[in-house]
Amino acid sequence: MSRVFDISVSPRSFISLHVQIQNQLRQLITSGQWVHGSQLPSENEFVHHLKVSRSTVRLALQRVEIEGLIQRFPGRGTFVVYQAAQVQAHPLVAFVTGPFDSDALLWMLNGAEHEARARGYQIILKVVQPQDDELAVLQGLKKQNVAGVFIWPGAEAAKSNPHITATYGALDLPMVVIDRQIYGIECDFVTSDHYAGASALMQHLIELGHQDIVFLSHAKTHLFAFQERYRAYADALQAHGLPVRDPWLMSHDLDTEVNGHEALRLSSSLNEPEVQRLKDYLQTCQPCPTAIFALSDYVAIMAMRTLKILNIRVPDDMSVVGFDDIDLAGYLEVPLTTVAQDYFTLGKQASGQLFNRLEGYSGSSVREVIPTRLRIRASTSVPLSVLRR
Repeated sequence: MSRVFDISVSPRSFISLHVQIQNQLRQLITSGQWVHGSQLPSENEFVHHLKVSRSTVRLALQRVEIEGLIQRFPGRGTFVVYQAAQVQAHPLVAFVTGPFDSDALLWMLNGAEHEARARGYQIILKVVQPQDDELAVLQGLKKQNVAGVFIWPGAEAAKSNPHITATYGALDLPMVVIDRQIYGIECDFVTSDHYAGASALMQHLIELGHQDIVFLSHAKTHLFAFQERYRAYADALQAHGLPVRDPWLMSHDLDTEVNGHEALRLSSSLNEPEVQRLKDYLQTCQPCPTAIFALSDYVAIMAMRTLKILNIRVPDDMSVVGFDDIDLAGYLEVPLTTVAQDYFTLGKQASGQLFNRLEGYSGSSVREVIPTRLRIRASTSVPLSVLRR
């Protein structure tokens, strides 16, 4: 089978097609799957198999060539020039993460690579989905001469599960965890300041005059980000003597974590159960809230599209805020007020902590919190009840 079948792209992803190709080429080469001296598929093969333009393929190849992994020879083709022997001079580490469809993890990888270049390390990217796959990948990384990993773990890792905890604990591999904790495992941890970011959002809404604010989330309430953001939501309301609601959960499906594709799909029709659930919340709650604090920008997008279907105007009838500041947030029909995470610094500091371990630091586990920033846009305003006074 042609090597071109080792690569696939998703046209629906928010990650640019050339970046998807570049990341996979880097992984195939630095992991040793495509060895030094081997020839890459032709541009025509990439175009035919991936159903992308020739300019997309050329841009991806140019960026991989700039990294020093391949070289083009006129009249002969493109060949791998990276040698596995480099791993000895430049130790290999892995960034393990679940599937992603925004630029967040790409920025994180860029931050990690910035630190890696400065300290003489090479990074490979491993994208996994099911929990069992994640554990299998981690267990197999030793065979690829990987010295350590920094990981954005799957949601299942945060649950109380003796088997999962024992399996992670048995990994003979230095590890730094980003943003999501692994239940029962003590290791270095880098996270955004979710509490401060959520507090800033709540202060903004309260200063506008909102007194009835609801917290909207998916059902994965065990995640660290949910717990910190909801804690800030509740603390802010209590500090101002305002009512604290239980979170509105879009479903009871613990396997669903809303991403970009899901947010757009779920909000396309009132027939979707998640949309119907939000509709029911809005139509049965008394009093109806004047603002929605969505766990993430994707959840906020779903809420805003649902509100539009219900002819509830944002922000005139309902203010909406999110969290993450994804690329789409500022370009929506109503630009979204949200909190920006510094993903570049998250990746940079996580890889730095890992390199410190590999270079001899043996002290207690390190916990680092990266500041966030409030982004005020058009999705929030003074509630009508205040304007009419």
